[in-house]
Amino acid sequence: MTVGARRATAASRRTAAVLSAVLAINAAVLAGASPAVASPVRAEAGPGFVDVDVPARADIRDHRVTIALLAPQGSEPSFAADEARRSLELVDEFYDRETNGAIRFELEQLLDWQSVDQPIGCSDTAGLHQWLRELIGWQGGAARHLVIMVPPGDPCPTWANGEQPGDPDDGGGTFQPGPDPYLLAHELGHNLSLAHASSIRCDTGWDYPAGVECPRDEYGNRTDMMGGAWSFLPLSSPTLARLGVLPNVREPVCGDARTAVLDSLGAGTPASRTLTWTDPENPDARYWVQYSDASDPVSGDGAWPSPWQAERTVSGVQILRSNPAQPYGGDLLERPGDTTEANEFVTAGETVALNSGMTVRVDEIDEIAHRATVTVTVPCADPTTVRDITGSAVATASYVPEWSSAAAAVDGDPGSMWSSWPRVGEQWLELTWGGPVTVERVSVALARDAADDEARGLIPPRAWRVERWDAATGRWLAVAGATFTPSRDESPGEVAFERVTTSAIRLVFDAWGEAEYTGSTGVADIAVFGGKAPPLVDPEPPVVVDPEPPVVVDPEPPVVVEPEPPVVVPGGSAVPGGSAVPGGSSAGTARGAASGVRSLAATGGAAPSAAIAVAALLTVLAGGGAMLARHRTPSRPRVQTTSPPHLAD
Repeated sequence: MTVGARRATAASRRTAAVLSAVLAINAAVLAGASPAVASPVRAEAGPGFVDVDVPARADIRDHRVTIALLAPQGSEPSFAADEARRSLELVDEFYDRETNGAIRFELEQLLDWQSVDQPIGCSDTAGLHQWLRELIGWQGGAARHLVIMVPPGDPCPTWANGEQPGDPDDGGGTFQPGPDPYLLAHELGHNLSLAHASSIRCDTGWDYPAGVECPRDEYGNRTDMMGGAWSFLPLSSPTLARLGVLPNVREPVCGDARTAVLDSLGAGTPASRTLTWTDPENPDARYWVQYSDASDPVSGDGAWPSPWQAERTVSGVQILRSNPAQPYGGDLLERPGDTTEANEFVTAGETVALNSGMTVRVDEIDEIAHRATVTVTVPCADPTTVRDITGSAVATASYVPEWSSAAAAVDGDPGSMWSSWPRVGEQWLELTWGGPVTVERVSVALARDAADDEARGLIPPRAWRVERWDAATGRWLAVAGATFTPSRDESPGEVAFERVTTSAIRLVFDAWGEAEYTGSTGVADIAVFGGKAPPLVDPEPPVVVDPEPPVVVDPEPPVVVEPEPPVVVPGGSAVPGGSAVPGGSSAGTARGAASGVRSLAATGGAAPSAAIAVAALLTVLAGGGAMLARHRTPSRPRVQTTSPPHLAD
């Protein structure tokens, strides 16, 4: 998959996509250079946010590079081999810092100037690669890279290119005029599966609604090495997410405005640099918010000053969104009507209106602490709206052979597939979302490369079913009310069922074969239809009013009136001077006021329930429109792009 040649004129720039991956850089590229930023302090997700886990994608740390200096016919050697060696050292330092050591480049072989003895034009990069491979017997493979450098200037081109596979570990070839380290870092970035970092500027607003075409500049992100930065500035958030090296990502809980502090991209991987979320009305559109500080590290403290390097004078917040032209693309949104270098920065006091009622406000920028305070508002999705939510799920499987991946079943490309070959029996694919979703329909396109009676290869399963994860019981349960549209060919078969709220579903396949190698299951594509569940809000605990204790008044002692001695009247009866009233009592009791207790339902905000809701919404980000959680898809066709050694025009 060839990607990367860069043309010198704006007219030749394609309005194609940009590969997504958001990350932040640690420091400058020059060895020993220290970042001009404060030491990062890890911030907690905080109220109103949930942590997002960006899955790792780079399984191989050490990438081996062979560099060959070639002089095609009509050209002459014009730079020293040590310049090429030094360029690779700078590139290694850059990716070491950007990925926190997850990706390193080491020189395997440096082939000094070789004259090409065949009539292969200097622009025939495929022909030069083939000639070189035959000359030195080079074999491609995982994390192996073949770099051709030719003399800059006529008859050689002014652009460079590089292969772009589907996985950071796949390796590939690159071509460039001269030993320029920035070009080398850019083209090796393509070998790591990175595409160009583009920008988009509309006339009516920062964002672009569905169906609206706005001018896109394929290299328009002037602060990303995969765009038009021409210096080793930090990679943007979608770029490092593509590599799977973006920690400490937060997602705002929908509903109310949420305020967060962002460290600058140059603060490095321990910092909290990124917010991300999906459009509540279009979950295929993922947004990223990051802070780019004017003091973020540049090209090695001047060790390699590029004449085309963008001048950094403005610090600001950047908003990027996934690119509909590519499943892993991303566009840097620019201020409408602004053609200055500052058009990609949202400054303090500015509010950006996005699609679906979303907003991003920059409250404060602190260029001393290298931090920005932002307030993000994301409305909650309508749970009754049904859409394809596959792209925001992370796929795993019961078994994956080396040549396949679970992500291939959910990447939207029917040319790639997940397979359990040679395994048989019950095999499963699991799709997990970062939070609760509603699901009501699943479509599956099965793969086949053999007839049923051939008992080999990939044969559609005898049956399959859909299960949902039940968090309350900790078990997988069959969906209720399932109705099938069965299919054992490559056209999609569909299962509809009663709408269910869950965070994961599992497709269980009963393989055709009864023994290994006699017919395994393959899935070319899955589509899951549903929506985002309403936010989890735990009811507030009732307010209990303790009853007042009864007020007890000790009885007063009876008043005893001693009878007066009888007045004796001579000749008469004795008459007492007082009398006791029958049934009467001289003792009184006051009854207390605690005649009952009311439970009052609280109506205000409750911090305890918010904390519980946040804990319940811990998310695992997936690839898809946002590029997150996609894994190896070696069968994907490679794409060709072009890249000029200068973007002066």
